[in-house]
Amino acid sequence: MKRIIYSVLFTCLSSLVMGQAAWIEPENPDVTQTVRLYVDLSKTTNTSCADQPGPFYIWTWSPVELPASSPKVNGTGDKPWKSSSDILVMIKDETKGPKVWYYEMIPTEFYEVPASEVYSKGIKFLVKPKDGGGYGDPDLKTEDLIIPITPPKLTRSYIYQVPAIILPEEVTTIYYDNPVDTNIGMKDLAEGDAFLWIKATGTDTLTGLSVVYQPSTFFATGDNPNLEMSKDNSTGRFYLTFSPAKFFGFSPTFKPKEIECTVRRKVYTGTVDRTTDQPKIKIGCN
Repeated sequence: MKRIIYSVLFTCLSSLVMGQAAWIEPENPDVTQTVRLYVDLSKTTNTSCADQPGPFYIWTWSPVELPASSPKVNGTGDKPWKSSSDILVMIKDETKGPKVWYYEMIPTEFYEVPASEVYSKGIKFLVKPKDGGGYGDPDLKTEDLIIPITPPKLTRSYIYQVPAIILPEEVTTIYYDNPVDTNIGMKDLAEGDAFLWIKATGTDTLTGLSVVYQPSTFFATGDNPNLEMSKDNSTGRFYLTFSPAKFFGFSPTFKPKEIECTVRRKVYTGTVDRTTDQPKIKIGCN
């Protein structure tokens, strides 16, 4: 009684519907923070749900469908399609339209997945009354609704990270766009020239004290092979890929706040041998 996938053609049509009938606010969200999934039932193509008085419930399966043991399971009992979980009830928002409803969640907490999975898979769901019919009765539901999730927009400096949201246990890559660096002393670096000075700051949750993790001091950075950046010869960019928790060796009680970094030459003689950029990159949902 769940959604029916009508091949690639239906997926494309659903994407078109998404632009009209379903959307997320904020537009480019940090999925470790609260978001709202909005649906305008007057713009859905399957009107069997739009004609109902409400309340309405979401029924979702991506980035993951939660198991029957979860309190957020889509439906309960031996006929789950006829009994949506109360925790999935939507709220009406007439300020946006007479048939606009929304569901509020923190995606990473709701789906119990890392942020990268939300960004890569998007959110897929449909809207239905608590009793969605079925079992011999006509289904009452919208079509499948697909919302691609794009990370927050960043003003990119010479040094930037991918993905946009850094989480301690997930792999991230720090890039240095050497060709656009305006420091003439850093122009045209060769493989083995670029080293990343980096440190992480945060708080010990047991003591409340500020803590700093730093693999090497700035002046010793060129002697640490773990801080050497690889070069992409096709773009001239340098990069270093790591998982923050493993790379820095965070203690179990450490709550990271941000990463500060800059790039310098292996042999450092003065400020001409470093980039002037020294971004502070937020970690997680602090």
